[in-house]
Amino acid sequence: MRNSVANEIKKIAQNDKSLFVIAGDAGLGVWDDFNTSPQFLNPGVNEQLDVGFASGMALMGHKVIYYNIAPFVIMRPYEFVRNDICYQELPVILIGTGSGITYAPAGMTHYVVEDITLASTMPNLDIFSPADPIEAIECFKYAYKSNKPSYIRIAKNGEAIIHKENIDITKPLFIHKSSSKNILVLHGSIVDEISKILEIVDLNIVTVPMLTSDFDWEDFLTNFDKVFTYEEHFINGGFGTMLRDKCEKKIYKFGLKNEYIHAIGNRDYLRKHYEIDGTNIAKKMKEIINGSSSE
Repeated sequence: MRNSVANEIKKIAQNDKSLFVIAGDAGLGVWDDFNTSPQFLNPGVNEQLDVGFASGMALMGHKVIYYNIAPFVIMRPYEFVRNDICYQELPVILIGTGSGITYAPAGMTHYVVEDITLASTMPNLDIFSPADPIEAIECFKYAYKSNKPSYIRIAKNGEAIIHKENIDITKPLFIHKSSSKNILVLHGSIVDEISKILEIVDLNIVTVPMLTSDFDWEDFLTNFDKVFTYEEHFINGGFGTMLRDKCEKKIYKFGLKNEYIHAIGNRDYLRKHYEIDGTNIAKKMKEIINGSSSE
C-alpha cells in the first residue's frame, strides 16, 4: 500500500514542480529513486520541525506531503498539526505508515491504535484509512485535489488488491454482498481478516476509506438489522465511535480494548492474543445475531 502511494506521488511530482515531500528520516527505501530530487526534503528526526516546515511551504503556495511512521505524524507533533496546519486550513497531506499494529513487534512506540481519536479532534482535517492499494491511491488523489488538510493512515505489508480502479472513496464500498440483513463496516488493513469471518457468519461487508465523509449513514443503514464496526484501533474513539455519532442505529463495535499492548509478537499473534482476529470477531457477531450475547 505504501509503495503504491509513493509511486503515485512520484508520478504526479513529475508534472507538478510545486509538490514537495518532507520525510522525517523514514521510508528511505521507498524513496530511493526520488531522494535526490529537489522536491524531496529530509530534515531528519525532528517531527515538530517537519510539520512546521510543511505548513510554511504550504503558506508559500506549495502542495506539501509530510511522510513518516504514523506515530510521528499525528501523535508526537499533535500541537503543531493542530495549530500550524488545521487551524490555518492548509492543504498539507499527512501520510502515516504502519497503521494499527502493522509494526508489531516493535512495541507501543510504533503502534497507532489511537490516531483516529486524536485526528478526529482537529476541525478541518479529512481522515482516510484505506484497506487496499487502490483505495490508498484514490485517497491520495482526493487529498491532492483538496484544499483541506488531510491525514492518510496506511499499512505497509503488501496488502492485496480488493477493488477495481473506479471507486468513490467518499462512500462505503461493498466487498461482499449477501442476502443477510446484517452488515459489517471496516477500514484499514484489518480487511485481510474477512475470509475468516465469512467462514463462520454471512453478512454484507463494506470498507470505508474516508472516515470523515459527509455520507448519509442514517439512510444507508436503515434496512440493516445489525450493524457492526471492526477496526485495528482502540474500540473507543475509532470509527465505530464516529459512526455512532452519525446515525441513530445501534452500532456494535469491535476493536482493541483501550489499554496498553504489553504482549510481544507479530501482528497476527497480537490479533489473536487480543481477540480481534477474524475467527474471534465472527463468533462474537454470530452470538449477537442469534441473540445469545449480552452485548
